[in-house]
Amino acid sequence: MQSLQQAARTLLAHRANRTPNPVLPKHERLNDFATAYAIQAAADAILQTEHGYVPIGYKIGASNRVAREFLGTASPFHGRLYRQAATASPAEVPFVADFFRAYEPEIGIQIGRDLPPSGVPFDAAAIEAATQAVLPAIELVGSHFVPWTEAGAPNLVADNGAFAHWIVGEPIRDWSNLDLLDAPIMLRIDNVERGVGSGRNVDGGAFGAAAWLANALAEKGQYLRAGDYITTGIVMPPVGIESGDRVVADFGHLGSVSVRMTPR
Repeated sequence: MQSLQQAARTLLAHRANRTPNPVLPKHERLNDFATAYAIQAAADAILQTEHGYVPIGYKIGASNRVAREFLGTASPFHGRLYRQAATASPAEVPFVADFFRAYEPEIGIQIGRDLPPSGVPFDAAAIEAATQAVLPAIELVGSHFVPWTEAGAPNLVADNGAFAHWIVGEPIRDWSNLDLLDAPIMLRIDNVERGVGSGRNVDGGAFGAAAWLANALAEKGQYLRAGDYITTGIVMPPVGIESGDRVVADFGHLGSVSVRMTPR
């Protein structure tokens, strides 16, 4: 059995070399979240110490029932956001075949003050009170697991929650008059509507999902810090990524985000 360090380096090598990672038979797959998060942490340490990656916050995955059923998990999960894998809209991202999997329009938030574990349990109101900005975003989901939808949530968690890239829009510091729950959010690809959703499709809305994250981190002695970004989960069914796509996620009064997946 691989050590945590070996497992982390294997996953990172697949990303660096753009090679497929065949899903193992069920009885051989990683099946516990504690080990998965330990591998994710080992990979995070490697990225920071050996490759200069700068963490800027967290992603939340499976933050609604449909996403959990799709991935076969009973709970949400989280991964890391990095400066090197975040681009301001309008963005261009080189397409990598058999890695980029889905577009996920999401409401992002930026935390304005530290939320140490002593504050648990956090709820949506506590997170909103500690938030300094909200922003429109698209998470690009990516993993070299093949087939990735059968890898299982623990494997995806180990692979940084299947995070690939984050496209982020302009921050809004006064959201008091914005409807972050029911205002329609639309995804268009090449000017064709491909999905419509709303912030309510995320458990508890953006602030409720972030409260889950704050409590989950506190259980491990970790916490959200001032300046951290959180992309809070998909607001509609995921839409597959293709080379050459020109994508716009329209969040209404919250703004819009666009990205082109440029062919290599």
